This record gives sequence, C-alpha cells and structure tokens, in this order.
Amino acid sequence: MNQYDLRFLNEFGLNDIQIKIYNYLLNNRFGSIDDIRNELNYSYSQTRENLKYLEDHNFITSNDSKPKMYFRVNPKVSLTNLLKKKNSQILEKINKLEENLQVDESSKGICTRNITFYHHTEIGIGIEYIYNLIEEAENEILLSSLPPSLLKTFERALHKAYLKNVKLKIFYSESDFKSIRNYFDIITDILKDIKITIVETNERTCRYVRFNDLIVSEGVILVDSYFNSVLFIDDKFFHFNGFYMPNMADGVRNMLNAKRVIKSIEITPEIVKNILNVIQDHDAVKTRDLSIRSKIGGAKLREILDLLINQGLIKEEIIKGDKAGRPKRVYSIVN
Repeated sequence: MNQYDLRFLNEFGLNDIQIKIYNYLLNNRFGSIDDIRNELNYSYSQTRENLKYLEDHNFITSNDSKPKMYFRVNPKVSLTNLLKKKNSQILEKINKLEENLQVDESSKGICTRNITFYHHTEIGIGIEYIYNLIEEAENEILLSSLPPSLLKTFERALHKAYLKNVKLKIFYSESDFKSIRNYFDIITDILKDIKITIVETNERTCRYVRFNDLIVSEGVILVDSYFNSVLFIDDKFFHFNGFYMPNMADGVRNMLNAKRVIKSIEITPEIVKNILNVIQDHDAVKTRDLSIRSKIGGAKLREILDLLINQGLIKEEIIKGDKAGRPKRVYSIVN
C-alpha cells in the first residue's frame, strides 16, 4: 500500500489513526470496518469511532450495505472545502483580534476610527443582527427596494419601531426587480399595520453589484446611523453588509431623497384610522366608549393611544370623580 505523505492533515485536526485510515481508503477506494482494522491492526471500536470522525468531516462517505462499506470522497473536493472552512475560522479570529485591539486602545485613550464593519453570508445571523437594530431604532428607518419575503421577516420589528414613533420610509422603483411588477400592492399588504411613507422613484433605488460572478441588486436598510445592505435577486436574498458610520448614513439618506419622485404616499394602518375617526366623531370620548366603538381594547388600545399622544394627534385628560374609584380618561383630537 502506498503511504502518501498526509502529515499536513494534523493541521486540520486529524490524529495519526485517522490519517492512516484515510490513507488506506485513498489507496483502496473503499473498505469495511473489518477490512480496515485487520489491515491496520486497530480494534473495532477504534476503527469505528475514527471512521465516524472522517465521515462527519466529509473526508469519506458510506452506504447501507451489509457489511457497511466506506468510500473515499474526492480529496480535492473534501480538502478544498476544509481549507475554506479553516480560512474562515482564521479570519474570524483576526476580526476578533482587531475588535479587542480597538477596545483596548480606546480604553487607553488611543484614538480609533468610529467605524464598525460586519458582513453575514449566514442568512440567519444577518437577519437577527438587523432585526435587533430595527427594534432598537430611535429616530428613523429608511429602506430601498427589498425582497418581499425579507420585509415579511422584519415586519414585526418595523411595527415595534413604528409604535415608538420612529419615522419609516421605503423607496422603490419598478426597475429594481425583474419579475415583480406589483411591488406597491405587495408591500402595502405586508406593512398594513404600520404607518409608513412609500416613495416610488423614477430611477433605481438599488445599485447593481457583482457577487460570486453574479450581477445582483444591493438594497439599503438605514437604521439611524447604521448603514446596512442586502444582496438579492428579486425575492431571493443571500448576503448582508453593514457599517456604523454617521457620515455614510447621511450620504445614503441624501442619495435616496435626491431620486426623482413619481409618487409619495403615507400609509396609515386602518386600526389607527378607526380610532382617530371615533375620537373625532365623539369628542372627549371615554376609554370604555372608545373601546366599544372601535372594537379594540386592552393593551392593544393602550398601545395605539400612547402612540397617537406621542405623535401629537390626540390629547388625554384624566378626570377624577367625586366618588371613590379609578379616574376616568377621555380623549380628543388636538386642534
């Protein structure tokens, strides 16, 4: 049996037994546990456990025959994938080192640039990061055209931001998509419970970029001073980038606002319109009467009333009666 020089595999975490088993399968293409352990003089449990490790890390594969047979995977494929993973892990350590260095230098009074960069090809991590940013927004969220499925994912966070009186605006152009032609109807349905300004522009709001030899669209998610971008093709999204950099955020905000506007419409949730109409029709309406007429009660009604008060659209007056009991609250439109 040829003994290939595989000592470099120690750097990828393989032990000597695993390297010898792998060498056997490189020479013989396949083999059973008994074939391998008899050839290499290992115990059954040693052979089984180390074969499992090699299979878990995609060096080999197996079938369901009896006896079970193990096959080598093309070493160029398996080792190239392993190298990519290792490089990714090293890059994470480098980024972590850079972050720690910035923290240490900052604590020592050394000036560092106020820029935080992040990128997420792992979709779940990217979504979680931006979802949390949206939930914690304080002043403004600006969006360019985004895949409808991504807007659905962020809808709850956007609704929470809206209830904190954060200003929400989305810019879109029909030319941002190839196969989506009714974008306005789609997003107004997704965001029907959120007050948001929707602006249709003449020019594209997403720029074209190259990603892994593909030409894709880059959408914008601007949360206060956090600039985020997402790469997508129509309703498929696959990569997130972001910065914390106020100057860049100002530039993106100015770029979007400079687009030639076809139409700008402010969408107000029907539930909010309903409550405003009841208050307008019945000035100084009590909480109980407002709940009966609007058919909304409890925490949901309180949430909306607080929002309208914060927006300066209605005012609340607390009236204490002569008798013992909870004071009454009445609401009226601000003139």
